[in-house]
Amino acid sequence: MNNNIWAWIKLSQVESISFNKIVKLVNALGDPAGFVGRGHDDLFDLPYLGRKQKEAIVSPADPPDWRNICNLMEKCKIRFVSYFDADYPEYLKTIYDPPLFLFFRGHLSKPADKRSLAVVGTRKPDNYGLITTKKITDDLVNAGFTIVSGLAYGVDTIAHTSTLDNHGRTIAVMATGCEAIYPLRNQKLASHIIEEGALVSEYIPGTKPEKWYFSARNRIISGLSLGTFVVQGKKSSGALITAKYATDQNRDIFALPGDINRVQSEGPNYLLKLGAKVVTSAEDILEEYDLYLFPQEKKEIKLTNDERKILDYIKDNRPEVSYDNMVINTGLSIGELSAIILSLEMKNLVLVGAGNMVSGKE
Repeated sequence: MNNNIWAWIKLSQVESISFNKIVKLVNALGDPAGFVGRGHDDLFDLPYLGRKQKEAIVSPADPPDWRNICNLMEKCKIRFVSYFDADYPEYLKTIYDPPLFLFFRGHLSKPADKRSLAVVGTRKPDNYGLITTKKITDDLVNAGFTIVSGLAYGVDTIAHTSTLDNHGRTIAVMATGCEAIYPLRNQKLASHIIEEGALVSEYIPGTKPEKWYFSARNRIISGLSLGTFVVQGKKSSGALITAKYATDQNRDIFALPGDINRVQSEGPNYLLKLGAKVVTSAEDILEEYDLYLFPQEKKEIKLTNDERKILDYIKDNRPEVSYDNMVINTGLSIGELSAIILSLEMKNLVLVGAGNMVSGKE
């Protein structure tokens, strides 16, 4: 294992040592591998460190759980970048409280990341939130954006998945060590993200999820991005915490307007009252950066057998057909049918109107 990683982890765990003190220390003494665990002639003369801190820095003892950290990094191909490295993300370096270092799987810094946007929202979006997330993310990716989110259920998952479906680049910021996929159900999605983007965490491998880690990681989601687009969420949601961080970081805030009677729209509507930009299409975001959508070739839409069956039934019963009739005449359960209709909506092939009446789109 790289001595540099050992030194950075050990230095970060010195009691009561702040980010600013570590930066001053490295600027004064050079790379931590040169003095952590071995000492330095000038270390004990530094006035901003206490005696116990200096003794902890020169101690040769391994950081806690060091062997397990090494094993996880090797097994999961986890890489490391410190605040002082050239590959540390440019936007993240400029925030008030950047991570001292990052662990990551995949590919961290790319030229494409200069055009990056956070897409965040509730874990329980309604159909409007799901469809809108997919459509706007599709268009942002086709305009060359890297999409940053948090790998959670709901809006985050749709944002990551839509990016990958359009062969784009996406970054997932973790609230655990980046070897531990949370939620577990997104294991497959995480594997695809590693191929096309990166899983990123400021937490040491082996770190388990804690409630306060999710809030802290949100500053990284916004910090990696030019702006943050909030789709849906309560005023007290994590998406609003991300927007708050984005505001503190002087980044752009975008919000999807929603039904005032729906709890999922509380957060975005609140942000709009505070001055966030209204987003009804990707163009509303692109124009902020003097960008526009290039005409896209129409892609072949792949359908499952059940999706094709339901789409044909809807077209054969124009102009619209009810859920009840489809359940009776197709033999599918309400749950199965709802999942298929949602998938067809996300593929922009059907519209669901009042009274659960479904119509096809030409």
